[in-house]
Amino acid sequence: MEIERLPEELLQVVISLTSPQDACRTAAVSRAFRAAADSDVVWSCFLPRDLPRFGRKQLPRSPLSSKKGLFERLAAQPALLPGKLVSMQLDRVTGAKCYTMSARALRVPSWGDTRRSSRWIHIEIDFITGGKRFSEAAQFLGVRRLDISGKIRSKMLSENTAYAAYMVFKLGERLHRLDFPFQEASVSVGGIQQSTRQVCLQACLNEEEDVVAGAPPYHILPSIVGPSTVTPGEDVVLPRRRADGWMEVELGQFYNEECDDREVSISLTEITSNVDKSGLIVRGVELRASTTCE
Repeated sequence: MEIERLPEELLQVVISLTSPQDACRTAAVSRAFRAAADSDVVWSCFLPRDLPRFGRKQLPRSPLSSKKGLFERLAAQPALLPGKLVSMQLDRVTGAKCYTMSARALRVPSWGDTRRSSRWIHIEIDFITGGKRFSEAAQFLGVRRLDISGKIRSKMLSENTAYAAYMVFKLGERLHRLDFPFQEASVSVGGIQQSTRQVCLQACLNEEEDVVAGAPPYHILPSIVGPSTVTPGEDVVLPRRRADGWMEVELGQFYNEECDDREVSISLTEITSNVDKSGLIVRGVELRASTTCE
């Protein structure tokens, strides 16, 4: 092809203006394109300039053979940061930095001396694949008011990137009164509110392929007091089931601009409640790159 006669340096510049996904596709065109698409020149553009400091033994001791190898390592498997409470992974399509805050990295309702309202439990299945794990989750046994929050500095995230925050959780057998009142999820950046919404943890989107036509788009999960009579409205966000057996609910979205370092705060709270709630098991909060931002 005539295009293969272009200098490799020019092909590298052109490919570096695309995306990691497009570069991988380009490598399949021909040997000349593969040499350019796999070069360090191209993948240096896709790797974030300011990768965080990782914990010990999170990356191979010997340097990876190429910039593409480092990108693929961080896209395939998260790496824990020092302290092992937060992990980072690269978005395979865009190269954006995505983070997971473990339950231990979050602020969760504590218990008093006379009443045990929550506890830490061991997770049998890895939270992050590939052998590294967050080994604990927070289980709520009886709280009057949910108040879960996490914080991260905006400089740790990719600039000019839209993000969505998700809480990963399960509902235990002793599920009680998580259906109403609805919880309020919010995301703020630098103290300025970016997103506020209502969520219903005791419901799940009905995404089965064999759902009968006309069936409700969701179902209420049963609790120890019997089926709920609450019907979430159209403005209430519902959780989805994940392939790993857990559930996730989107807490909000925000856009991380190119600016000074600010604090990003994600929270799930109840404004008013006088009824004990139990059965919620929180594994963590994920910040993932989003193709859309409200």
